[in-house]
Amino acid sequence: MPSLLLLRVLGNSQLPNDIEMHQARFQAGQRASDSPYNWDEHQNTDQFTLNQMRYAGLRCSILGTFRMTIGTDSEEWQLTFGSDIDNFYAGQGMKIYKPVESALEQIINFTQDSDSDASRVRIGEIKYASALDSGRPESVPVLMTTRDVVAQRTALFGMTRTGKSNTVKTISRAVFSLRLDASKPERVAQLIIDPNGEYANDNPQDAGCLRNVGHLSGARPDDVVTYGLTPHPNDPGRRITKMNFFGPELPTAPPRTAESIHDDLQSLYMGKQIIDGRLDEESAGYIAAFRATDLTAPRGVTDWSEYVRYRRAVFVYRSVLAAAGFELPRGEVSVSRLFSRDVRDAMNRDDDLSGFVPQLDDRLPWDVAAEFCKHFSEWFRSGGGRAFDRQYQIANDGRNWSDDRLLNLLRIFENTRGVQAIRECREWHDRDRNTEYTEEIVADLDAGRLVILDQALGDPNMNVQAAERIMRAIFVRQQRRFTNPLEGSDGSYLRPNPVIIYVEEAHTLLPRGSEEDTTNIWARTAKEGAKFNIGLVYSTQEPSSIQRNILRNTENWFLSHLNSTGETRELDQYNDFADFSGSIRRVKEPGFLKVRMMSNPYTLPVQIDLFTAPAAPE
Repeated sequence: MPSLLLLRVLGNSQLPNDIEMHQARFQAGQRASDSPYNWDEHQNTDQFTLNQMRYAGLRCSILGTFRMTIGTDSEEWQLTFGSDIDNFYAGQGMKIYKPVESALEQIINFTQDSDSDASRVRIGEIKYASALDSGRPESVPVLMTTRDVVAQRTALFGMTRTGKSNTVKTISRAVFSLRLDASKPERVAQLIIDPNGEYANDNPQDAGCLRNVGHLSGARPDDVVTYGLTPHPNDPGRRITKMNFFGPELPTAPPRTAESIHDDLQSLYMGKQIIDGRLDEESAGYIAAFRATDLTAPRGVTDWSEYVRYRRAVFVYRSVLAAAGFELPRGEVSVSRLFSRDVRDAMNRDDDLSGFVPQLDDRLPWDVAAEFCKHFSEWFRSGGGRAFDRQYQIANDGRNWSDDRLLNLLRIFENTRGVQAIRECREWHDRDRNTEYTEEIVADLDAGRLVILDQALGDPNMNVQAAERIMRAIFVRQQRRFTNPLEGSDGSYLRPNPVIIYVEEAHTLLPRGSEEDTTNIWARTAKEGAKFNIGLVYSTQEPSSIQRNILRNTENWFLSHLNSTGETRELDQYNDFADFSGSIRRVKEPGFLKVRMMSNPYTLPVQIDLFTAPAAPE
């Protein structure tokens, strides 16, 4: 059975008679210098020599072998491909062809995944060189198997303005379109973490934003959801990424279970995490003590005494927020039963605290509560509180009235720097929010929606923390679905619903660090996410900044222009990218990428189509 060897031309190759031909050309050029004719006209060079000069050698790499075989499930002939050759072939009897049009299209779009034909969409056209125009016989469409990016790792590498964002939009739209297939709809959840707002908002640079794919025919009105720190005039349905840092007011009586109070205080916990992230940059001991304090409800919170201690700590924390200028909850704060008669009597002996004692029976205005906690902190630092603690310890079998949680929270008042740093987190607070937006995003993904998180505004460090918090919640959700799977109609266990996360500026979230690092949720997702049906699409200008074990396990690659030999040398270690390293450094045409997908056996030079979003219905 005849077979075809697929070759990639890499450049020219010397022939045995090249030295003689160079000499002949040189002599012909000398003759032409004194002649009105060109060197290759018959007046200067004979036809036999010209024919010898027109031979050229090509240096090629062998990509593999095509052959026709009979399928195992049917008697039909089908095209197969092997990424090697089965024998040594002499040149005699072999012919070389340059495929075009339908033959080239079949080669370009050959896939090793026979079940993926229904989920293939166009992403661009083949382009051998940036100097070529469209409309040539070689300009055949390139199709992408969208299943390649589900539960897989996809890398987009290239400098700014070389087409990475356009490629992300093209991929995301292709995956989104799977739900529009009436014969076999598939809802794949996607989360776009948008650091510059270019996916969520219309802008003069792009032909429409990704948010508008929700206008595609057949899409549901809620298939695309956007989140942002502030409202946007062109996106009236945008959800605001704020939370109530204070959380709901705790009841006076202990809860029946620790889980119930934990659920009620989710927004308070998340707010504390945001503040802790901001304070991570501070090195002072009193700030570190506040940051290290855990505000989650202890297991013994159902006990009356333990609950009072916990309520007291929460009261102090909320008073810190009030002192930092956070928008206050409506009404006053309850201090009922937080301070016994003994401690109030001790406070009464302190000049700064005595004025607050009569107000500690029921409720306090928030500004009074903040001022009280400042003096309360000073009381412990000056020794009055410590003295009371020692007396209380003697009378109560060695147990202090205070605890480390309370004292560490109070330490934030030791210097104004701590409260000022917490003040920087106010933009994330909304007293009228009853839920934490991370839970809303996870719920949207669970419903198979395309979620765009607009992070164009807000502190960059805070945005990184928010993205990490969301990724951790998604990972935990998918992990739980994997370890506690649902049963299908046939009794088999179902995998978690697929979700794809798109990460821009991946070098900030996927630091090279230690290859054994499992503390970074992004690195862990890249390494383990496929098992939980999480796909990760990450883009950066610096391939060398990504952990090598992540690169080694990346299935899909989109490579645009890089101007550094060091960066292209890093890519030379993977697949057949060494064949393109020179082109990647030289050519800086937007959208001209080298593409390698998991189901394709070789890398393709592709001009990615310009993303255009559908217009909103009138």
